Amino acid sequence: MKRRFEFILYATVIIFFLVRYTSVDRDTPRRPAPDRTPASAAILLPENAQLPRDISTTVIVDVERTGQNSVGTAFVVDGNGTYVSARHVVEGCSTVSLIRAGRRVATLSVAKATNRDFAILKVDSLTSEPFVLSLDVPRRGDDGFMMGYPQGSAADVRATVIGSTIMRSKGRYNARERVVAWVERERRPKFGGSLGGISGGPVLDGRGRIVGTVVAGAPRRGRVYTTNPAVFSEAGLITAATPAPTVSAQLTNENFDKEATEFRRQMRIAQVYCEVG
Repeated sequence: MKRRFEFILYATVIIFFLVRYTSVDRDTPRRPAPDRTPASAAILLPENAQLPRDISTTVIVDVERTGQNSVGTAFVVDGNGTYVSARHVVEGCSTVSLIRAGRRVATLSVAKATNRDFAILKVDSLTSEPFVLSLDVPRRGDDGFMMGYPQGSAADVRATVIGSTIMRSKGRYNARERVVAWVERERRPKFGGSLGGISGGPVLDGRGRIVGTVVAGAPRRGRVYTTNPAVFSEAGLITAATPAPTVSAQLTNENFDKEATEFRRQMRIAQVYCEVG
C-alpha cells in the first residue's frame, strides 16, 4: 500500500513538471476569420504580478496549407508607398488590398516575402508619414504597444517583454526565426478571444519607434510573439545610409490607444485584406 502511494505521488509530480515546463508551445493560432473567433476572456498579466519565466524554447506554428480569404494589418515604412506586414497574411493571395470601413482603398503588390514571417508591400496610389524603424531588440521588462485590427476591428494591446525564443513555421512554407515573446497587460477597447487580424501590425516602444511586427499569439497563455527587429536590416529597410527620421510620438500607458487611432486615421496603420482565388 505504501509503495502504491509513493508511486502515485511520484507520477503526479512528474506529470506536473512535464506540463508546467514543456519546451514547445503549440498554442499559436493564425489568421482566424473574425466571425469564428471564440469569445473567451483575455488572459492579462496584472500590473503587480511578476513576469513569468517559463518561456518555451521553441514556438511551433502551423501555417494553413490551403489559403483562405483573411484579414491582417500593415504599416507604412517610407514615403514611397512601402508597407510592411507578416508573410502569413499575404502568402498565397491573388489580391492584397488596403481596406477602410470595409471598402477597398488601394491594391498592394507583394514586393518581397523574406524567409521570415515578414513581407514588404508596395502601393502607388497613396502616401502616408512613415514610422521610425529601430534595430534595438526589446529587453525583458520593456513595455510595447501593438496596434492594428484584431478580429477585424480597430484595437490595441499593451504588453511586456518576457524574453526571446525561436519560432518555427510549418505548412504552406517553412521558416525558422528568432522572435521576441511578450505577455499581454491590457487590451483597448476590452475584448476577449484571439488577436487574429493584428498579424503584421507594428509594436512600438515609448519613443514611437517600431521594434517589431506581430506574427503569432497564444491567447490561452496571454502571449504574443513579434519579429526580431534585425529583420528590418535583413530586408534592406535600414542601411548605413538610412537617415534617422524624427520621432514624432511619445507613447504612454495612458495615451497609446489615442495615438493608434490617429495612426489608423492617417493610414499609417492599415487593415489588409487577402483574397484567394
